[in-house]
Amino acid sequence: MRRLTKVIIWTVGVLGLLIGAAAVAAYFFVSSDYVRAQVENHAGAVSGRKTKIADISIDWGWTSRVRLDDVEVSNADWGKADHLFKAERIEFDIRLGPLMHGDIVLPRLILRKPEIYLERNAERESNWSPEQSPLASGAAQTVQPKHRHQMPLIGRLEISDGRLGYRDPVRKLELDGTVQTATGKASTEPQSEFSVKGRLENQPLSLHFVGGSALMLRETETPYPVDLDIVYGATELTVKGTLQDPFQYKGANVQLSLSGQSLADIYPLLGIPGPPTPPYRITGKLDREPGTWRVDDVIWHAGDSDLSGVIAIDQRSKPSRLKANLVSQRLAFADLAPLVGAPPGKSGNVSAEQKNTAAELEAKGELFPNTPLHMERLRAMDMDVSLDAKRVIAPSYLPVQALSAHVQIEQGQAVVRPLNMAFGSGKVAGELAIDARADEPKVRTNLQVQDVDLAAFFRGSRFFDTTKGKLNGHILLAGNGRSLAQVMSTADGDVAVAMAGGSVSGLMVSLAGLQIGDALLLYVTGDDRIPVRCALGRLNFNHGVVAFDKTLMDTQKSVLHLDGQAVLTTQVLKSKITADAKQFDLLNLHAPVLIEGKIRSPAISIGRTIPIPTPDLGTAKDVACEELTGQLFARKP
Repeated sequence: MRRLTKVIIWTVGVLGLLIGAAAVAAYFFVSSDYVRAQVENHAGAVSGRKTKIADISIDWGWTSRVRLDDVEVSNADWGKADHLFKAERIEFDIRLGPLMHGDIVLPRLILRKPEIYLERNAERESNWSPEQSPLASGAAQTVQPKHRHQMPLIGRLEISDGRLGYRDPVRKLELDGTVQTATGKASTEPQSEFSVKGRLENQPLSLHFVGGSALMLRETETPYPVDLDIVYGATELTVKGTLQDPFQYKGANVQLSLSGQSLADIYPLLGIPGPPTPPYRITGKLDREPGTWRVDDVIWHAGDSDLSGVIAIDQRSKPSRLKANLVSQRLAFADLAPLVGAPPGKSGNVSAEQKNTAAELEAKGELFPNTPLHMERLRAMDMDVSLDAKRVIAPSYLPVQALSAHVQIEQGQAVVRPLNMAFGSGKVAGELAIDARADEPKVRTNLQVQDVDLAAFFRGSRFFDTTKGKLNGHILLAGNGRSLAQVMSTADGDVAVAMAGGSVSGLMVSLAGLQIGDALLLYVTGDDRIPVRCALGRLNFNHGVVAFDKTLMDTQKSVLHLDGQAVLTTQVLKSKITADAKQFDLLNLHAPVLIEGKIRSPAISIGRTIPIPTPDLGTAKDVACEELTGQLFARKP
């Protein structure tokens, strides 16, 4: 939008220069080749470009009529277009009396087939920049209105068959379109219309603007109507309403609507590094203070979640700074998955691309997506964003109930601190950081697990009523990469969790320990609660290789041990559960349970060629729970 504003202002400036050049001709008393050459030379000096005018005619009077035919302003030497500006005819009436007082009054202004081609090159030079033409830039700034009453008074404006082109190879932006005036539904409602189409970052881009007439720009009492519609790929932005002063953006009653498949797609269009999201729609009131754009009364729907609040962008700092305060009464936890490149699911309010990603992960049996995230965009804008999700809707195996986070981004470094999740009647709290200053972003997390109910992980299952206990621990990880899969495949650190006391399902323990008699009995009579003396475990991460360390559960019936490792580069798990029985059991297979294969869906089998049950005397002893738990949290991997 800022670049578009500059283009429109520059267009007004060019027209002002041409009008000014024609006004200079009023000081000459004949229309001749000599006069035409003088005007061309003067216009060329002002614009910094070679200027040609085929013919000039002036009908003198207190309201003089001026006509310029075949006007052409040359382009920069490196420009691809044949010219910067061209018009078949510029015709206007100008009142000489107000001109003496510095006021421009044009009862009539007609432009036939005007063409403006604006370009940038790979060195970021622009064919309209002050470096290319300091005098023209100064003149454009001079004629640019600061208030409505400074706008040249144009009684009737006609633009027919106007063309506008814009080229920026670095941004991969190409635009070609039309500029013309139009008449509204009633003859007393003249309008200005601006329409362009092109491509941006290899995506189709179209822009259509309808506003009030040039005369309405000067009118100080009537609000000026604006209706802007931009479509970029699957993203659509509309701005519609009225402005009491369009040059100062005062007295605004303007509604903004933004929708698309993912908010990350707005970056090429608006320069705002939006987060990846499910399909979304944002509405709000667009307002402006000096140097700051604001969207008030924001209503934001993304996936199955809703948010509301205020968003502001302060353009006075470099880089610009975005500040947002958002509240959600309903946040679907799955809708946060795109933040790490994962799809929110395969059904519901998801995009076609996200459905394909989910299907691909399932087909490969992989848990961590290798979808590249544009972390380098964190350098484009500083941010201060707070989110307070009052209610979180999460799957039964992930008992998140509420979430709050404060995100700060400074010069490419993002820190989420504090990050608080109400989790299974306890909480998971800490911070997450991303350093995107280098080409290889660094990610680290430091989270504490406090009094999380074990039973919460079994909501909706037959094990829920017989499971009890509080989990405590930490998650300390760091890795590098541009996707979640890359970060996890380079991760170092550890995840440690312990539970002192509680109970678990007797069926679950019997099956894990392969105590067939108990399992059959429990299947027939129902589940049973088995007291747990302690459960603990550590996952040691060494550059993406995860080893199970001191991972066990000490129950009344047996001690279960989990051993093995996972290689996150291939996302393959190879582990086993063994059981040391504490009590006599007539039917025990004496075989480990093997859990092997892709992490997302490993295969479970019995590690014995001929599974013949035999008696087990049950000689295992209780483990030293307190001592092992102390070692678990004291020692670093």
